[in-house]
Amino acid sequence: SHFNPRSSMRAALKFLAKCLGVFFLWTAIGAVLYAVGTEVWVRQNDPANLGSPERISDVVDFPPIEEMLVEADAVLVTTVTRRPSDIDFDAEGAGYVLDEKGIIFRIRQTGARDTIPYLILPNDRTADHVPFRALAMHPGFLDSDSRGYGRFYTVEPEKSGSGHPDFVPEHGGDFEHHQDVLVEYQTTDPSARTFTGSRKVLARFSQPGLEHNVSDLAFDRIGRLFIAVGDGGSSAKPGKDAPSRNAMSLQNVFGKVLRIDPLGDNSANGRYGIPPRNPFLVIEGALPEIWCYGLRDPRRIEFDPYRDWLSIVDLGQDGIEEVNISEVGGEHFGWDICEGSYFYPPSRGKRSTEGVTSPRIEFASEENVRAAGGFIYRGEEFPALRGRLLFSDSNGKLMSSKIDGQGGISRLLVGNQRSLGSTPITGIRPGPTGELFLLTDNGDVYELQKRNASATSKKSKRPILCWAL
Repeated sequence: SHFNPRSSMRAALKFLAKCLGVFFLWTAIGAVLYAVGTEVWVRQNDPANLGSPERISDVVDFPPIEEMLVEADAVLVTTVTRRPSDIDFDAEGAGYVLDEKGIIFRIRQTGARDTIPYLILPNDRTADHVPFRALAMHPGFLDSDSRGYGRFYTVEPEKSGSGHPDFVPEHGGDFEHHQDVLVEYQTTDPSARTFTGSRKVLARFSQPGLEHNVSDLAFDRIGRLFIAVGDGGSSAKPGKDAPSRNAMSLQNVFGKVLRIDPLGDNSANGRYGIPPRNPFLVIEGALPEIWCYGLRDPRRIEFDPYRDWLSIVDLGQDGIEEVNISEVGGEHFGWDICEGSYFYPPSRGKRSTEGVTSPRIEFASEENVRAAGGFIYRGEEFPALRGRLLFSDSNGKLMSSKIDGQGGISRLLVGNQRSLGSTPITGIRPGPTGELFLLTDNGDVYELQKRNASATSKKSKRPILCWAL
C-alpha cells in the first residue's frame, strides 16, 4: 500500500482534537462539581447558615455540679426602684446603686438609703428604650490628694445622632440604633447626699442594635478604667460580614474589653489617655485602647486586686455562658469562630486549644436565663469560698468554682425560695470588704452574711442555705 503522509497527519490531528475535547469537557465538569461542592461546604459550615441545636445539652456534655452545705443569711440591705443594674462602693463603704432608668441611689454604711436620689442621669438626649447598665467609682473618689477625687463614671444611652461617634462598628454599622456615651462626673463634695458638680463626655460608641453594647466598667487599683464592649451583633446571626465579625478585628473596639486612663489626654479625641503598657499599643493598625478581644457580649467585668486579673462574664449565642480571666492583656477569647471551648456552633465539636484563650468556666444557660455576673471572692465570711470564682445566672442560681476551672462547678442552692429563688438576679458584685452583694429584679439589694454574724445585724434577714464545694 501507498503511505500518504498528509492523510496520516489529518488523522493524528483529528485524534488530538478529540482528546482535547474530552479533556476540556471533563475539566468543565470538574470545575462545576468543585464549585457546587465548595458552595455546599461553605453553606454547611458558615455559622450564619447553621441552625442552633434545640438544647445545648444535646451537643455539649457538661460535667455534673457538686454541692456542700454552708449556712448563710441573705441580708436585705435596701430596696430601690425596680431592676437595679449596678452597684459600686467608695472607700468608706457607702454604696451607689444605679437602676435601669438611670437613677443613682446612695446607701449609707448602715444600709439606710437616702430618701432622695443621689443623681438622675436621663436628659433630653437619652434613648429611653435602652437601659442604663454601668457605674464605677474612681479608687480615689474620697482621697483629696488623688486626681480621681470626687470622680465616678457611667455609660449612658443617647439617641442616634446625638453627637459625633468616636467608634463605629467595622461590620454591621450601616444603621445607628443609639449611642453609648462614656461620661465622667466630678462632685464638689464626695460626702454629700446629692450630686453637685460637672459632667464630661469621654467617648461615644455608635451602636447598631439594642443589645451587645457597652455593658460594664471596672477600675484597677491605680485608676485605669476597663470598658466592656459587645460585638454590636444584637439578634443578628454570626457569620461573614455580620456584626459578630467585629470581635475578631483589632481595628475596631467592638467585641472587646478596653483599658483607658480616664484622666489622661493622649487618645485620638484628646478626652482620655492610653496607658503606656496596653498590649496592642505598638501593633500597626490596631486600636491602642484594646485590652483583650474575641468576646460576644461581655456583660460583667470585675478587677481582682490580689492578682491584677480581670474576670469577664461573656454571654453565649447558642447557650454556653462563659467566665474568662484576662491575666496580662492581649488574650483572644475566640468569638465568633468559637463559643466557650467549642467551635461555633457547638455542634461542630470541641476546638483546638491553640490560638485562643479558653474560658475558665463554662455552663449551659436555660431559655431566657443568662449569666448575671461573676468575680473572684476575697471576703472573710466564707473561708471555703475564698479565692474561688463566684458567679450567677439571672434565675437566682449562685455558683462557685476554682479559679483554674478544675474540680467542676458547685452550686450555691437558695434554700428559702421566697427570698431569692423566685426573684431574678440582675447582678452580683463584691462589696467594700469583698463580700457578695446581689441585685434583684424587684429592687432589693442583698448582702450574703454568715448566720452567726448576721444575727446582730439591724438589716432585714432572709435565711438561705448555701451549697458550695
